Amino acid sequence: MQYNPLGRTGLNVSRIGFGGGGIGQVWGATTRDEAVRAVHRALDLGINYFDVAPAYGDGKAEEALGIALEGRSEEVFIGTKVRVPADNLADATGAVKRSMETSLRLLKRDSVDILHVHNRFTENRGDVPNSLSADDVTGPVLEAYQAVQQAGKTRFIGLSAMDHHVPALNKIMGTGDWDTVLAYYNLLNWTAQLPPPPGVDLFDNGQNIVLAKKHNMGVIGIRSHAAGALTGGVDRPVPADNDLLRQDIASAARLDFLLEGPIETLSQAATVFCLMNEDIHTTVPGVKNQAETEEMAACIDLDAFSPAQMARLGELYNKAFIS
Repeated sequence: MQYNPLGRTGLNVSRIGFGGGGIGQVWGATTRDEAVRAVHRALDLGINYFDVAPAYGDGKAEEALGIALEGRSEEVFIGTKVRVPADNLADATGAVKRSMETSLRLLKRDSVDILHVHNRFTENRGDVPNSLSADDVTGPVLEAYQAVQQAGKTRFIGLSAMDHHVPALNKIMGTGDWDTVLAYYNLLNWTAQLPPPPGVDLFDNGQNIVLAKKHNMGVIGIRSHAAGALTGGVDRPVPADNDLLRQDIASAARLDFLLEGPIETLSQAATVFCLMNEDIHTTVPGVKNQAETEEMAACIDLDAFSPAQMARLGELYNKAFIS
């Protein structure tokens, strides 16, 4: 495994981390015993950063991780999240503290390393359910997170950054108050790093990796496998109204040219692509069993894409993966 500092936090994290959505049974069926074995295998392979959230299986991910870490001696770093209730910001501090108490009980720990905001950021609070405005986040939400930090329940605080109102996200990140960002970045959407191609319909992540680098924030890559589109096959029913996932599955079907040499699966290609971006300090694929954990960890030894492959990928990306 390879390691590097997570921005200004100084945490020396594995470049391939462990996304808790899988062991929270978000990305297909698993069992708690298999989830525990997946964590144990990750530790054996040198993975030391684990990203979980209460929303991942209504606490299942945090619970499985807590059980798996009992009795292990490896140094690990844990990030979890709070979805702040947008309809009761007057008690934001109380809500964050209560959520943290539950998370810490499930994790069997006294504190975590990073606490992320798990809401969407929109122009106005409530534009979508549980969304917050920039003023909400830079005001009562920041105060709540700092209170938990001062109480010793988290070392650092951060933001989840996926499909937000770009001006709101930029304003929040621009304050310099947040230590880390969960950046949506994968083969099918590069907008956390670059503007979207002209005329291409992508939700724009506002080049938040670039802004994070300006403030020396730690960058944690999320959705590396596009909710399963960048795998051998989505292992759960695809809702009829999930247009994004259906579009991503269709786009991913055009990426067979990346499967050359030691890169044998689309899952591996998706991870290699994220590893090629040195501005991402750790990427957290949502694995749910030992086999997926082993496949992801082994990607650290795979070669980057060739210039010809990158040129073809760029052509497809700029044309929204249409011919």
